[in-house]
Amino acid sequence: GGPALQGDQVVGVAFQNLPGAENIGYIIPTPVVGHFLMEVRKYGSYQGYCSLGVLCQNLENPHLRAALGMSEGMTGVLVNTIQKTSNAAQVLKPGDVLLEFDGVKIANDGTVHLRQRERIYFSYLITLKPTGGTARVKVLRDGQELCYDLAVTPNDLLVPVHCYDRLPSYFMFAGLVFTPLTQPYLHEYGEDWMNSAPRRLYDKAMHGMMQRPGQQIVILSQVLVDDVNTGYQQFQSLQVLRVDGVEVLNLAHLKQLVEGG
Repeated sequence: GGPALQGDQVVGVAFQNLPGAENIGYIIPTPVVGHFLMEVRKYGSYQGYCSLGVLCQNLENPHLRAALGMSEGMTGVLVNTIQKTSNAAQVLKPGDVLLEFDGVKIANDGTVHLRQRERIYFSYLITLKPTGGTARVKVLRDGQELCYDLAVTPNDLLVPVHCYDRLPSYFMFAGLVFTPLTQPYLHEYGEDWMNSAPRRLYDKAMHGMMQRPGQQIVILSQVLVDDVNTGYQQFQSLQVLRVDGVEVLNLAHLKQLVEGG
Protein backbone atom coordinates (compact mmCIF):
# COMPACT_ATOMS: atom_id res chain seq x y z
CA GLY A 1 0.00 0.00 0.00
CA GLY A 2 0.88 3.67 -0.06
CA PRO A 3 1.02 6.31 -2.79
CA ALA A 4 3.13 5.87 -5.92
CA LEU A 5 4.74 9.16 -6.93
CA GLN A 6 6.07 10.53 -10.19
CA GLY A 7 7.81 13.76 -9.33
CA ASP A 8 5.39 15.59 -7.06
CA GLN A 9 2.30 13.89 -8.53
CA VAL A 10 0.46 10.89 -7.08
CA VAL A 11 -0.04 8.47 -9.99
CA GLY A 12 -1.59 5.59 -8.06
CA VAL A 13 -1.59 3.30 -5.05
CA ALA A 14 1.07 0.59 -4.82
CA PHE A 15 -0.52 -2.80 -4.19
CA GLN A 16 1.47 -5.68 -5.71
CA ASN A 17 4.94 -6.76 -6.80
CA LEU A 18 6.21 -9.44 -9.15
CA PRO A 19 7.95 -12.25 -7.22
CA GLY A 20 11.31 -13.24 -8.65
CA ALA A 21 11.70 -9.96 -10.52
CA GLU A 22 13.71 -6.92 -9.54
CA ASN A 23 12.16 -3.48 -9.15
CA ILE A 24 8.86 -4.46 -10.78
CA GLY A 25 5.64 -3.52 -9.03
CA TYR A 26 2.03 -2.74 -9.85
CA ILE A 27 -0.17 0.18 -8.92
CA ILE A 28 -3.85 1.01 -8.91
CA PRO A 29 -3.88 4.14 -11.13
CA THR A 30 -5.51 7.32 -9.90
CA PRO A 31 -8.46 7.18 -12.39
CA VAL A 32 -9.46 3.80 -10.92
CA VAL A 33 -9.11 5.11 -7.36
CA GLY A 34 -11.13 8.21 -8.25
CA HIS A 35 -13.87 6.12 -9.87
CA PHE A 36 -14.11 3.91 -6.78
CA LEU A 37 -14.30 6.84 -4.37
CA MET A 38 -16.85 8.68 -6.52
CA GLU A 39 -19.19 5.67 -6.59
CA VAL A 40 -18.88 4.99 -2.86
CA ARG A 41 -19.61 8.64 -2.13
CA LYS A 42 -22.60 8.73 -4.50
CA TYR A 43 -24.16 5.29 -3.96
CA GLY A 44 -22.78 4.14 -0.62
CA SER A 45 -21.08 1.15 -2.25
CA TYR A 46 -18.97 0.37 -5.29
CA GLN A 47 -21.08 -0.34 -8.38
CA GLY A 48 -18.36 -1.26 -10.87
CA TYR A 49 -17.47 -0.04 -14.35
CA CYS A 50 -20.17 0.50 -16.94
CA SER A 51 -20.35 -1.57 -20.11
CA LEU A 52 -22.59 -1.72 -23.17
CA GLY A 53 -23.14 -5.46 -22.98
CA VAL A 54 -22.25 -6.11 -26.63
CA LEU A 55 -19.69 -8.18 -28.50
CA CYS A 56 -18.33 -6.44 -31.59
CA GLN A 57 -16.36 -7.47 -34.65
CA ASN A 58 -13.72 -5.27 -36.25
CA LEU A 59 -14.44 -4.05 -39.77
CA GLU A 60 -10.98 -3.85 -41.29
CA ASN A 61 -12.08 -5.95 -44.27
CA PRO A 62 -13.22 -3.62 -47.11
CA HIS A 63 -15.52 -6.25 -48.64
CA LEU A 64 -17.39 -6.67 -45.35
CA ARG A 65 -17.75 -2.90 -45.03
CA ALA A 66 -19.16 -2.74 -48.56
CA ALA A 67 -21.61 -5.56 -47.80
CA LEU A 68 -22.86 -3.59 -44.79
CA GLY A 69 -23.47 -0.51 -46.93
CA MET A 70 -20.72 1.62 -45.39
CA SER A 71 -19.71 4.58 -47.54
CA GLU A 72 -16.14 5.63 -48.29
CA GLY A 73 -14.50 7.02 -45.16
CA MET A 74 -17.14 5.58 -42.81
CA THR A 75 -15.65 3.56 -39.94
CA GLY A 76 -16.98 1.51 -37.05
CA VAL A 77 -17.43 -1.98 -35.61
CA LEU A 78 -20.11 -4.59 -36.23
CA VAL A 79 -22.42 -5.53 -33.35
CA ASN A 80 -22.59 -9.33 -33.28
CA THR A 81 -24.09 -10.21 -29.90
CA ILE A 82 -26.09 -8.19 -27.37
CA GLN A 83 -26.64 -9.09 -23.74
CA LYS A 84 -30.42 -9.28 -23.40
CA THR A 85 -30.33 -7.98 -19.82
CA SER A 86 -28.45 -4.81 -20.83
CA ASN A 87 -29.92 -1.42 -21.69
CA ALA A 88 -28.29 -1.69 -25.12
CA ALA A 89 -30.72 -4.50 -25.99
CA GLN A 90 -33.51 -1.90 -26.03
CA VAL A 91 -31.97 0.16 -28.85
CA LEU A 92 -29.25 -1.85 -30.61
CA LYS A 93 -29.67 -4.86 -32.88
CA PRO A 94 -27.24 -7.53 -34.08
CA GLY A 95 -25.97 -6.37 -37.46
CA ASP A 96 -25.79 -2.70 -36.48
CA VAL A 97 -22.54 -0.91 -37.24
CA LEU A 98 -21.49 1.16 -34.25
CA LEU A 99 -20.05 4.36 -35.74
CA GLU A 100 -19.67 6.74 -32.80
CA PHE A 101 -19.86 6.76 -29.02
CA ASP A 102 -20.62 10.13 -27.41
CA GLY A 103 -19.56 11.89 -30.60
CA VAL A 104 -16.21 10.10 -30.82
CA LYS A 105 -15.66 8.21 -34.07
CA ILE A 106 -14.75 4.54 -33.76
CA ALA A 107 -12.10 3.19 -36.13
CA ASN A 108 -12.49 -0.07 -38.03
CA ASP A 109 -10.22 -1.78 -35.52
CA GLY A 110 -12.44 -0.65 -32.64
CA THR A 111 -10.08 2.01 -31.34
CA VAL A 112 -10.56 5.71 -30.60
CA HIS A 113 -8.07 8.55 -30.25
CA LEU A 114 -6.58 8.85 -26.77
CA ARG A 115 -3.77 11.41 -26.84
CA GLN A 116 -1.25 12.54 -29.42
CA ARG A 117 -0.63 9.42 -31.55
CA GLU A 118 -2.01 6.92 -29.05
CA ARG A 119 -5.20 4.94 -29.55
CA ILE A 120 -7.26 2.73 -27.23
CA TYR A 121 -10.23 0.40 -27.64
CA PHE A 122 -13.54 2.28 -27.55
CA SER A 123 -14.73 0.47 -24.40
CA TYR A 124 -12.44 2.91 -22.58
CA LEU A 125 -15.00 5.65 -23.28
CA ILE A 126 -17.72 3.54 -21.67
CA THR A 127 -15.70 3.05 -18.48
CA LEU A 128 -15.48 6.83 -18.10
CA LYS A 129 -19.26 7.10 -17.71
CA PRO A 130 -20.80 7.14 -14.22
CA THR A 131 -23.35 4.49 -13.35
CA GLY A 132 -26.70 5.54 -14.80
CA GLY A 133 -25.12 8.14 -17.06
CA THR A 134 -26.42 8.68 -20.58
CA ALA A 135 -24.42 8.03 -23.72
CA ARG A 136 -25.28 8.83 -27.33
CA VAL A 137 -24.45 6.18 -29.90
CA LYS A 138 -24.58 6.51 -33.67
CA VAL A 139 -25.21 3.34 -35.67
CA LEU A 140 -25.64 2.33 -39.29
CA ARG A 141 -28.71 0.12 -39.72
CA ASP A 142 -30.07 -0.98 -43.09
CA GLY A 143 -28.18 1.83 -44.80
CA GLN A 144 -29.46 4.56 -42.45
CA GLU A 145 -27.50 6.44 -39.80
CA LEU A 146 -29.42 6.50 -36.51
CA CYS A 147 -28.65 8.08 -33.13
CA TYR A 148 -29.83 6.75 -29.78
CA ASP A 149 -29.44 7.82 -26.16
CA LEU A 150 -29.04 5.00 -23.68
CA ALA A 151 -28.28 4.71 -19.99
CA VAL A 152 -25.05 2.87 -19.25
CA THR A 153 -24.72 0.67 -16.18
CA PRO A 154 -22.46 -2.14 -15.00
CA ASN A 155 -23.70 -5.40 -16.51
CA ASP A 156 -23.57 -8.67 -14.59
CA LEU A 157 -21.20 -11.16 -16.17
CA LEU A 158 -22.42 -14.62 -17.06
CA VAL A 159 -19.17 -16.00 -15.63
CA PRO A 160 -17.99 -13.81 -12.69
CA VAL A 161 -14.36 -12.71 -12.78
CA HIS A 162 -13.98 -12.22 -9.02
CA CYS A 163 -15.73 -13.72 -5.99
CA TYR A 164 -13.79 -12.03 -3.21
CA ASP A 165 -16.80 -11.10 -1.10
CA ARG A 166 -18.50 -14.50 -0.87
CA LEU A 167 -17.75 -18.17 -0.41
CA PRO A 168 -18.18 -20.56 -3.36
CA SER A 169 -21.69 -22.01 -3.59
CA TYR A 170 -22.42 -25.63 -4.45
CA PHE A 171 -25.19 -28.23 -4.43
CA MET A 172 -24.53 -31.92 -3.86
CA PHE A 173 -26.97 -34.69 -4.75
CA ALA A 174 -26.19 -38.43 -4.79
CA GLY A 175 -22.47 -37.64 -4.77
CA LEU A 176 -22.75 -35.29 -7.76
CA VAL A 177 -21.28 -31.87 -6.96
CA PHE A 178 -22.72 -28.90 -8.86
CA THR A 179 -21.40 -25.35 -8.78
CA PRO A 180 -21.68 -22.13 -10.83
CA LEU A 181 -18.87 -21.54 -13.31
CA THR A 182 -16.55 -18.70 -12.27
CA GLN A 183 -13.12 -17.58 -13.38
CA PRO A 184 -11.65 -18.49 -9.96
CA TYR A 185 -12.92 -22.03 -10.65
CA LEU A 186 -11.08 -22.04 -13.98
CA HIS A 187 -7.95 -20.70 -12.27
CA GLU A 188 -7.75 -24.02 -10.40
CA TYR A 189 -6.51 -25.55 -13.66
CA GLY A 190 -3.20 -23.76 -13.03
CA GLU A 191 -1.32 -20.72 -14.24
CA ASP A 192 -1.92 -21.77 -17.84
CA TRP A 193 -5.67 -22.17 -17.23
CA MET A 194 -6.54 -20.44 -20.50
CA ASN A 195 -5.10 -23.44 -22.31
CA SER A 196 -5.52 -26.22 -19.74
CA ALA A 197 -9.16 -25.58 -18.74
CA PRO A 198 -11.88 -27.30 -20.81
CA ARG A 199 -12.26 -25.27 -24.00
CA ARG A 200 -16.07 -25.20 -23.81
CA LEU A 201 -15.93 -23.66 -20.32
CA TYR A 202 -13.22 -21.21 -21.30
CA ASP A 203 -15.34 -20.08 -24.25
CA LYS A 204 -18.31 -19.48 -21.93
CA ALA A 205 -16.11 -17.40 -19.63
CA MET A 206 -14.64 -15.28 -22.42
CA HIS A 207 -17.60 -14.88 -24.77
CA GLY A 208 -20.77 -15.93 -22.95
CA MET A 209 -23.38 -13.23 -22.28
CA MET A 210 -26.23 -13.26 -19.80
CA GLN A 211 -29.59 -13.69 -21.51
CA ARG A 212 -31.84 -13.72 -18.43
CA PRO A 213 -31.56 -12.02 -15.01
CA GLY A 214 -29.88 -14.30 -12.48
CA GLN A 215 -28.53 -16.67 -15.12
CA GLN A 216 -25.54 -18.85 -14.25
CA ILE A 217 -23.56 -21.54 -16.04
CA VAL A 218 -24.10 -24.51 -13.72
CA ILE A 219 -21.56 -27.29 -14.07
CA LEU A 220 -21.09 -30.79 -12.70
CA SER A 221 -17.77 -30.18 -10.98
CA GLN A 222 -17.01 -33.72 -9.85
CA VAL A 223 -18.57 -36.99 -8.73
CA LEU A 224 -17.86 -38.36 -5.25
CA VAL A 225 -17.75 -42.12 -5.74
CA ASP A 226 -20.65 -44.06 -4.24
CA ASP A 227 -22.79 -47.04 -5.20
CA VAL A 228 -25.65 -44.72 -6.08
CA ASN A 229 -23.66 -43.05 -8.88
CA THR A 230 -21.99 -46.12 -10.34
CA GLY A 231 -21.20 -45.53 -13.99
CA TYR A 232 -21.11 -41.75 -13.63
CA GLN A 233 -17.75 -41.30 -11.90
CA GLN A 234 -15.97 -40.25 -15.12
CA PHE A 235 -18.14 -37.17 -15.65
CA GLN A 236 -16.79 -33.78 -14.57
CA SER A 237 -16.65 -30.14 -15.70
CA LEU A 238 -19.82 -30.53 -17.75
CA GLN A 239 -22.52 -27.88 -18.08
CA VAL A 240 -25.96 -28.84 -16.79
CA LEU A 241 -28.45 -27.71 -19.41
CA ARG A 242 -31.77 -29.29 -18.39
CA VAL A 243 -33.42 -31.37 -15.69
CA ASP A 244 -36.36 -33.47 -16.92
CA GLY A 245 -36.55 -31.23 -19.99
CA VAL A 246 -36.61 -27.97 -17.98
CA GLU A 247 -33.80 -25.53 -18.79
CA VAL A 248 -31.65 -24.73 -15.75
CA LEU A 249 -31.41 -21.01 -14.93
CA ASN A 250 -28.96 -21.11 -12.03
CA LEU A 251 -27.77 -23.23 -9.11
CA ALA A 252 -30.78 -22.43 -6.93
CA HIS A 253 -33.10 -23.40 -9.79
CA LEU A 254 -31.23 -26.69 -10.25
CA LYS A 255 -31.67 -27.48 -6.56
CA GLN A 256 -35.38 -26.71 -6.83
CA LEU A 257 -35.79 -28.94 -9.88
CA VAL A 258 -33.88 -31.86 -8.37
CA GLU A 259 -35.52 -31.77 -4.95
CA GLY A 260 -38.97 -31.15 -6.40
CA GLY A 261 -38.73 -33.91 -9.00
